[in-house]
Amino acid sequence: MPRAAIALLVGAAVAGSAAAELRLEAESRVADTVILRVRATNPGPEAVHDVMPEVVYRHRTVGEDRVGVIDGGTAHEWRTTLPAPSGPGTFPVTIRLRYVDGRGQPRSTLLVHLVRTPGAPPPEVQATVATEPVSRLGHAVVTLENAAPEQVAGRLVVALPRDLRTDPESRAVEVAAAGRISLPIVVENVGAQPGDVRPVFALFEYDRDGTHHAVLGEATLAVARTSDASRPLLVGIGALVLALGILALALRNARGPVR
Repeated sequence: MPRAAIALLVGAAVAGSAAAELRLEAESRVADTVILRVRATNPGPEAVHDVMPEVVYRHRTVGEDRVGVIDGGTAHEWRTTLPAPSGPGTFPVTIRLRYVDGRGQPRSTLLVHLVRTPGAPPPEVQATVATEPVSRLGHAVVTLENAAPEQVAGRLVVALPRDLRTDPESRAVEVAAAGRISLPIVVENVGAQPGDVRPVFALFEYDRDGTHHAVLGEATLAVARTSDASRPLLVGIGALVLALGILALALRNARGPVR
């Protein structure tokens, strides 16, 4: 086998609750083409149905064969051939998986995998993601740190499962030389269930010295019940009512007794 770059698993995306959970893994090998292997594992007790993977690479979507059933405790693997990268560096592959859980509910998950060409230099930028639980709305923060002695300009994309949404998904970003920047992200829940733990990926792409870099930060986001998330709001409203009552009492006392 010719010498090739092996991009091993960069993360596992977890979807669903204890009732139905699929894990995604990916591995790639770069030579004249990109050989991508995607593996979906169902560690739970219930079977999942109508499993449909979708691969997005270089702005092109490739649909894979649908799998009727993945039983509990088993896995299924797809192998795909993709065009070789246009130059040296790291390039993202976004893998989305749709399926139906044992309760008949539609589910989805995703994984962002990085394809690395042989000998590609490491990026100067690092990405991290911090999240907080989401009910209807939640927040995340993407931090980019640049170790290069020059400013880096690129594009940040936030990738979420289909039951979560953010706007905008993509934005132009500049990171100062030897600097860092933190970017707040608003996450909207459009279908995730309480108890779910959803994957969040922050992908920053830029070019430097003839090399394309794709930098990946990842985290998980917990889905909370609306009542739990609304408690701080109720406390805030109570404090506001109390403050208004004190203000009204002070104004009445300042006016003196009513005659």
